[in-house]
Amino acid sequence: MSEQTYLVFVYGTLRKGGANAHYLNEAKVISLTSWALGELHDTGYGYPVLKDNQERKVSGELYEVTTDELVQLDQLEDYVSGRKSNEYERVVRTVYTEEGEREAFVYIAGKQLSDCYNTIEENDWILYTKC
Repeated sequence: MSEQTYLVFVYGTLRKGGANAHYLNEAKVISLTSWALGELHDTGYGYPVLKDNQERKVSGELYEVTTDELVQLDQLEDYVSGRKSNEYERVVRTVYTEEGEREAFVYIAGKQLSDCYNTIEENDWILYTKC
């Protein structure tokens, strides 16, 4: 019997070369060049947050993770299902890859990060942090 897996789109420190990329060392890479609709903002704490925006594309990576890996990501992102004061919310969004569209979990701005206004014009955390 195979273990349950989930698709997760990452756009910040979880990407290859990012400070938290080690969380995905065992995850299956689906696409290193994917994107989702939204807008990135710099939280000022060394990591970005994605906010809804139907006219912009956020660069990121798509992974397949196990239940245990998803639990670890939830802890990292300070996400608890049903809690009103989450830093991030885990939602399902369409992610676009070279092979087509996939539905995946994405961590977006929760109540604690909803006031971040420093827009990352590149909409790519890796490019932004290289500047």
